Amino acid sequence: MLKSMLFRLWLMGFAALIAMLTPGAAVAEPIIVIISSQHNLEYARRACSSVANPEGIAECKFVGDGRNLGRKLENEVRSRMATNPRCQGVDVFRQNHPDYDGKINFDELADQMKQVHWTLFLEYNPGQATHNWTLFPWTGGDVSGGELVPGGMVEGEGTVSQIADQICTVVTKRGANIH
Repeated sequence: MLKSMLFRLWLMGFAALIAMLTPGAAVAEPIIVIISSQHNLEYARRACSSVANPEGIAECKFVGDGRNLGRKLENEVRSRMATNPRCQGVDVFRQNHPDYDGKINFDELADQMKQVHWTLFLEYNPGQATHNWTLFPWTGGDVSGGELVPGGMVEGEGTVSQIADQICTVVTKRGANIH
């Protein structure tokens, strides 16, 4: 009985090794999320210019440039994604805001843009604990990002931690398949 069990274990390990070394074995595509700073920072700037609640007015006055709040939201979402086990295997990149960052990083992101990826829009709500997000799926294929996948846009809202969790649920395909 022990010999039989040991043989089965050896056989399973050998089969797994063969599967890994076989050319054409399934290799998962990377899961890429590209944060669109130009949208996110400009949205926060515009939100600060039209905010009506006292907490939001105070927050916008304190930071001066509303784009700082958009960058803060980006950084917080990235940090939460980095510490969320649901986000394992997700590669997160930031597409710079040309004025705020002082440079465009399209060349650095060329390889990611050529692959299937998601573009993330974050919408900062001054003075509020929850914010909105939208993910756009792209086919990849060239440095322009390829084509938008029809009907694939997903959006939500929540706290920073909820946003990170929701985004990773979508991009890792742990939620429903929308048709």
